[in-house]
Amino acid sequence: MNTLSPPDEVRGMRVFKIDKFTKPVTVPVIVINKNYVESANKVLKNYIIKLNNFKSIRSGSNDSECVFYLDPAKFSSCEDLNSSFVSTENLKYVQIEVGYNNWNHDEILKAVLPEKSMLSSYSAIGSIVHVNLKPELLDYKDIIGRVLNDKLKGCKSVVNKIDNINNVYRNFEYEIIYGSSDLKTTVKENKCVFDLDFSEVYWNPRLCTEHERILQKLKSGDVLYDVFAGIGPFSVPAAKLGCIVIANDLNPNSCKWLEINKKKNRIKDELLTIINKDGSKFIQEDLRAHYILWSKKITSDNNVHVTLNLPAIAVDFVKYFNNLFEWEEISDHSLPILHVYTFVKTDKNYEEGLKSIMEEYFSNIKDDDIQEIIRVRNVAPNKEMVRITFQMKKDILCKSESINKRKLNEIKIENDIKKSKDDS
Repeated sequence: MNTLSPPDEVRGMRVFKIDKFTKPVTVPVIVINKNYVESANKVLKNYIIKLNNFKSIRSGSNDSECVFYLDPAKFSSCEDLNSSFVSTENLKYVQIEVGYNNWNHDEILKAVLPEKSMLSSYSAIGSIVHVNLKPELLDYKDIIGRVLNDKLKGCKSVVNKIDNINNVYRNFEYEIIYGSSDLKTTVKENKCVFDLDFSEVYWNPRLCTEHERILQKLKSGDVLYDVFAGIGPFSVPAAKLGCIVIANDLNPNSCKWLEINKKKNRIKDELLTIINKDGSKFIQEDLRAHYILWSKKITSDNNVHVTLNLPAIAVDFVKYFNNLFEWEEISDHSLPILHVYTFVKTDKNYEEGLKSIMEEYFSNIKDDDIQEIIRVRNVAPNKEMVRITFQMKKDILCKSESINKRKLNEIKIENDIKKSKDDS
């Protein structure tokens, strides 16, 4: 075992005691004439002690010497070094003291927590660190919170998720296990700055790459309907690109912070409109009215995108696009491209889980219309977040009755003309 690791005695600690981490360690040191320091460093760089807040190369007892402190787990003898100016005459052993400040959070927690129940991961949201502790780690939450707060730069609060996202406002129950109860913070993503209160709204830094993927599909002049906008990870940077964005969220707090972020990023009113209502009503009312207007103006050079990023229920909202318009209300080009997020259960395998979703919710979408299926991230051992991107067709968007009425009108006109000729 590495003697520079935290002491074995801290295993199972539940009440933080900083002095318990302190221990003496005997380490080898090499004393080198300062004229040979550069050469010695090349030989010894893989052997020196690498700890936080520990200076491994120091001045010696006189001005002509330099002392290299070596890791006893890596260094065994001078013969291994194969160097003409490093020999046993330069070697001695000294006692140093190491402690809590010399290790990072990962090293500390691996030493404290049960070996079979380690902290798997955490998320940093500005100054807030978010963990999702397993039941067997709850007895150690005070220690975990303290260590993360101490060791992670800029951390002011550590929160633990205590329930799933199961309410209409898309946030979850949490407890503050260490630090400030004020959960207001600032994050940066895709060249934009977002203010938020983590107690009021949802933010997941692990979706940054996916947000960027969608933004790469957009260009100035495109239209984006963001059905579940949150505080604007799609909407704000899209508007900054010059897209016309209509952003909606049911959570009034999300809309409040989206408005703040709109101003913070200097987004013009004509580029970003914010609406606060249920997603189904937004699609049937605001999206419909706006798209009818823009369908007559938009050119074939621009695209219309719709993001539905609420994976727990987004697939249930796809149905609201069926027969949303009358045939004559919209043009034949720049039909909406939908980006629908969902969870795929992978109890058997990913392919079967995806097939089940496609058959249940996308049976009227042809394979040729599906542009992309992206595995966004693994959420749980048998659960993956997925994005399905597809091109909507006019015969799905529009009521078929309109076509029938048009045909009936055409037949009526033909009959009227025929009758007129017969009468003459």
